[in-house]
Amino acid sequence: MKKAIISFLCALFVFFAFSSCMEKTDPESHAETGAGETAVYTEPATDSQSAVTEAVDTDTPEIIGEYSGKTLKILVNDGFWPGDDIYRDTDKNDPLSEAIRKRNQAVKEKYGIDFEVIKDAAAVTTLKTAAKSGYNVCGAAYINAFEACPAACENIFRDLTAIKNLDLKKQYWDQGLYNGLQIDGKLFYATGDISTKANDGTFLLLYNKDLVKDDLYTTVNDGEWTLDTLNSIIKDKYSDLNNNGESDPDDFFGMGIQIEAYLGFFFGANCRLTIRDDDQMPRFYLESDADTLYNNSVFEKVHELTRSGKNVIDSHDYLAVAPYYTEGTFASVKAFRENRSLFCFTYAAMIPEITGMKSDYGILPLPKYNRDQASYLTYVYHGADMFVIPLTNKNPDFAGYALEVLCAESYNTVTPVYFEQTVKNLRDGESRRMIDMIFKNRVWDLCYYARLGSADDMILQQIKKPDYNQFDKFIKNIRKPVAKAIQKYIDAYKATSHLTD
Repeated sequence: MKKAIISFLCALFVFFAFSSCMEKTDPESHAETGAGETAVYTEPATDSQSAVTEAVDTDTPEIIGEYSGKTLKILVNDGFWPGDDIYRDTDKNDPLSEAIRKRNQAVKEKYGIDFEVIKDAAAVTTLKTAAKSGYNVCGAAYINAFEACPAACENIFRDLTAIKNLDLKKQYWDQGLYNGLQIDGKLFYATGDISTKANDGTFLLLYNKDLVKDDLYTTVNDGEWTLDTLNSIIKDKYSDLNNNGESDPDDFFGMGIQIEAYLGFFFGANCRLTIRDDDQMPRFYLESDADTLYNNSVFEKVHELTRSGKNVIDSHDYLAVAPYYTEGTFASVKAFRENRSLFCFTYAAMIPEITGMKSDYGILPLPKYNRDQASYLTYVYHGADMFVIPLTNKNPDFAGYALEVLCAESYNTVTPVYFEQTVKNLRDGESRRMIDMIFKNRVWDLCYYARLGSADDMILQQIKKPDYNQFDKFIKNIRKPVAKAIQKYIDAYKATSHLTD
């Protein structure tokens, strides 16, 4: 884990992005922009499978006979946020590694399909080079979302919705992604139970239950967990513990965050950078003055929460400072673990990093904009890996079937163990219910994952300015170039999606 986090920090020092925006209508009116579920919170399953409710069976004898004995070559990202949940080195002391081994073995025994993993730290470059030459290097690939989504309009992937034996509407494929990122009914990348990375990359809040005495679980269940509520708790909590007269990672803070928090709080407040128009095509949400006026309120709240005063430490301000780049951890996580912050914004992959802390802790969803918002929302880090099928693959139906059965078997074999291992690191039943709710309500925004017009990064830099003001003027300046970038992507995507062999 330490090695992976060190690589993660180094990569983030040179690369980050995220996006933001807000809906002014009822959250349910734009459910198709990517939230997996927008219903109010209900009790999850109580068994060890947590959110997994039932097993599935995809046995089709005639298809099994057709593909039995075949091997699917998968080109797997071996660089930033590697796709190691496809192969995992055998470790019987690690339940998740063992579950992945059993899943792969089950697919081989039940369907006669084997997998060959090709590790590649520059997988997308390899795919692009192969596409130009017409040489097929693999049957499928497993790559970062921030590379898969921009490349989807470059005519190197197949439309997954058109592939025989692959049904992205099944419950074991992520329906939030399917609804949020498809264009013109076409989709070139997918994830779901086939991968643990989307769950690992899901953002949430940790809170120190010894330092925060409020019953925040009741606050969440009553619909009162909002940006204002969080701000009221962390306000004026900063303390200069080392008495050096300046804010630094050794002090006490109301909250520690990663740079993704700015977008996280936007999405949590039902923000969007892209929404669907009447034709169900993506468009830049901040295209009108009315949209901008409404979003000003949200951006002001997020700025006040994260950049006003010294209450919050942004760990990305210290990535190049010892010992954080050598220890392989975030300043925000270290402060939380050492009882020097009330809250910590991070993703689920970081939960094991705080299991050794002596104080009791809990998990909360990201706060809503106000109590009238229907659901608590979050998003998935764009480092999470997605599956694609290269256009050079001349037998896509086999690849589709292999991925389908792999996903179904993951639903039955890997996901229950993943949840079991995750909840083992949680210290109360309420946190287990919270993480169920968080995973069920994820936003997938096209502009963020495809990095269209760099709107995400531009909004980030504007919000982080100490003299935050004139956001409406800023939006007017970026409105046309961002809308143009979105339309250019849509046009290229639609043209690519209609290509045939």
